[in-house]
Amino acid sequence: MLTDNPTAPLILVAEDDNNHAELIQRSFDDDPEEYRLKVVGTICAAKKAIQVQPPDLVITDYRLPDGDGSELVAFAAGSWPVILMTSHGSEQLAVEAMKIGAQDYIAKSPEAFGNLPRTVKYALMAWALIVARRQVSDAVFRAKKDWELTFDAVPDLISTVDINHTITRVNRAMATRCGLTPQEIVGRKCNEVVAVDDSDACMVLDGLAHNEVIEKVMLNGVFDITVSPLYDEEGVITGYVNVMRDVTERKRAEEERQNLERQLQHAQKMESLGILSGGIAHDFNNILTIILGHCYILKENIDSGIEREAHVRQIEAASNRAADLCRQMLTYAGESPLLQTEFSLWLLVDEIVKMLTSAIKKHVTITLDMKRDIPMIIGDKGQIEQVVMNLIINANEAIGENHGTIAVRLKKIIIHSDQPEIDYFGNEILPGSYASLEVSDTGCGMSEETKRRIFEPFYTTKFTGRGLGMSAILGIVKAHNGTLQLTSTSGTGTTFKVFIPVAGAYGQVEAVVPTEAVETALLKATVLLVDDEDTLRNIGEILLKALGFSTITAANGREALDLFRERGNEIDLVMLDLIMPEMGGIEAYHELRKIDSALPIIICSGYGAESAADVITTDDNARFLQKPYNTIELRRVLHERLDGR
Repeated sequence: MLTDNPTAPLILVAEDDNNHAELIQRSFDDDPEEYRLKVVGTICAAKKAIQVQPPDLVITDYRLPDGDGSELVAFAAGSWPVILMTSHGSEQLAVEAMKIGAQDYIAKSPEAFGNLPRTVKYALMAWALIVARRQVSDAVFRAKKDWELTFDAVPDLISTVDINHTITRVNRAMATRCGLTPQEIVGRKCNEVVAVDDSDACMVLDGLAHNEVIEKVMLNGVFDITVSPLYDEEGVITGYVNVMRDVTERKRAEEERQNLERQLQHAQKMESLGILSGGIAHDFNNILTIILGHCYILKENIDSGIEREAHVRQIEAASNRAADLCRQMLTYAGESPLLQTEFSLWLLVDEIVKMLTSAIKKHVTITLDMKRDIPMIIGDKGQIEQVVMNLIINANEAIGENHGTIAVRLKKIIIHSDQPEIDYFGNEILPGSYASLEVSDTGCGMSEETKRRIFEPFYTTKFTGRGLGMSAILGIVKAHNGTLQLTSTSGTGTTFKVFIPVAGAYGQVEAVVPTEAVETALLKATVLLVDDEDTLRNIGEILLKALGFSTITAANGREALDLFRERGNEIDLVMLDLIMPEMGGIEAYHELRKIDSALPIIICSGYGAESAADVITTDDNARFLQKPYNTIELRRVLHERLDGR
């Protein structure tokens, strides 16, 4: 039915025959569906009506006074459907009408006029589908266009290749980097554009996504490359997408950063060495002053009021101080030989606290909290004593003249991998069981500058030239595979927490501690003493003869080999200096082993045992002897090696 309802479809009818127009109106008026109808008689009037209000559908006579209906089809330009009518049906005319974009074509007749509402209804339904498909197509086109714009806007070099490594698509960045157009690249093999090496080939063999940083010479850069497979609907790999991000500048910046770090570390090392050498010179000059002074008194027979033997003891004591300083330096460097034994840290701490309680200031209180379940630890007992004593003495000095408390705590802790602990240097402490020694004080605390420099050699807040201090403690702890934590606030106090691994239930270490209780019976044996220093060789020969040994001497490893080849049947043991001209101790050791695999050999050095670790850890007939050594220690090592021969 015809209506003024604005929601009803608006039908524009262009018909110059009034009778036909009336039949059309009657047909729509009789239909149950609501329609609005606008009737005009010319092309011009139809266009004006369309400009006023675009219709939902146009029905036009093919022949009108001012033109034919095809003009209205063109005028619609696909914005609404057009149905052409003609008085004389023609198949050719119908085909032409559909070609120019008409939605439908009907031949005029009473029956056609009567069915016109149904024709319009189906035309509108068909047009709705056309509009929907057009919207989908437009959306797909826009999405494709947006994807292409995005694809070309990405600065990364992107390409897709098929399973035969033929390039199927590239973005603008890739084409520009190659100096070609995208069309010139598509269809080429990968190795024609980007050199393919073994790592590239491996990245596409297993069908997985891969990521690597690779230098591409053909593209003049370093790239972070991601290769991901492409699949069809059935899950079959059809190709790969390669995304190459240029990280050349980032790589260069990283290398520059690392270079600057190395320079900084070198500068810090040189600064540390300067501090170290200054402190060593200060201490050694003091020691040498003592030694030279006593030597002068003895040489000039000056009456000092004390016995000559007392001067000798002072010289010996000063020399031992020099040896202790050398050991501290080796400890700082992590090269001090450990005299390993299994001992109770609980008993050691208890003894030291009892000893120091009477020595420290009366206004300082020491509290002791130690758990009884502390397992044995394996290490150098003397060095661990040094750590415990230094921490407590430092805590006492931090309190100064004020009243305060030093809290010493000892307990066993277990560090789990899922609950990591962080040490002073920001590293995770390895999971396992540890004996945890904690020394806290209520003293002055540390500034941030002091905390940062506390482990530098010879750094102190007290006075200079008094040994390696906390750096030696750090070296001892590291040598025992331990670590430490430090918390301190200026004006509040300081807490040091030391972690030492506990000994296992098995694999206990046999004590190797120098002792004066050695055998007095001297073995009648011959020692080949090899040292390039004449003075050391002479004093060594005197000491060995004093211990009852016969000696043969050599100035270097090559001379020692010649002597051993000539007089090997006389030689029971060889003492080799580590560093010598022509042939050093390690090389001479290997040559001697070719001649006699069971010959007892002792390697001597002022360096740490690590310098000969490859030898002494794999050869039961070889030992390391740290310089300087005393006669008791020398005799013990000689007897130990010769007893097993």
